[in-house]
Amino acid sequence: VLHSDILVDKLNNLIINCTDCKTDYEKKIYYGNSNANVMIINDSATNNKEVIKYFNDLLKISELDLNDIFIVNAVSCVTTRKDRNDLVQRIPSRKECNNCKCFLNQAIKIVNPRIIISLGATALNQFIPGSNLLEYLNTKQVFNGIPTLINYSVKDLFDLTAYKSTQEIEDISCSILNTFNEAAKYIEFMKE
Repeated sequence: VLHSDILVDKLNNLIINCTDCKTDYEKKIYYGNSNANVMIINDSATNNKEVIKYFNDLLKISELDLNDIFIVNAVSCVTTRKDRNDLVQRIPSRKECNNCKCFLNQAIKIVNPRIIISLGATALNQFIPGSNLLEYLNTKQVFNGIPTLINYSVKDLFDLTAYKSTQEIEDISCSILNTFNEAAKYIEFMKE
């Protein structure tokens, strides 16, 4: 067992047992190769099977090496609110983001990726509090000394389906896929 795998297991244990938000929300742990070159930071944890499947499908058709990825969530709890009689996912509060930031920072230190893919506003706000995703969309920034590609999250894509045309949704999907492929090309370039 690699040292980094042990550290990730300890970090996931801290996430599962975290009570900082004093809620009983379902938590999602970090997973993947703890020595990966690519870290993907999703917006926030989700239990929406459609979103998870679509995210995995995009990864499979991308040029990324699936064995060279480590996946985290900017916020580990599946944050929900009551809407009529259903529980629906909501945007995490600033306090929830701050409570999870230490887990995210620790994961970045453990994995030490060559490139980060930051998906969604919540993920971006972990690096630049109060930022507007649209201002940084499809850009490359450097956070903690690591090049970081910024795009919509797959969850955003599903949230936008009620407001956007089929073409706009397809454009956003292609944009996310292009970000994955740009990261893959960067890793290949770094290996040369």
